[in-house]
Amino acid sequence: MSIEDHDYVNFSEDYELNYHLKKVDKRQTEKNRDTLKDMGKELKKATGKTRLQHGEFHSYVLKNKSRLD
Repeated sequence: MSIEDHDYVNFSEDYELNYHLKKVDKRQTEKNRDTLKDMGKELKKATGKTRLQHGEFHSYVLKNKSRLD
């Protein structure tokens, strides 16, 4: 079973970022979406990846959700 394009987080789509905010009960604001984009950059750098799957990104967001409003 191969990984499809929809399995990866698209950081340029607000609805995908809002999905991750909703999963951790945080407000769907521009500031929070910008923070998620920063978190994505951090995780990509730490893992050496260019794309992140939703599951791995969600785990990172859970660990760092105190950074969100």
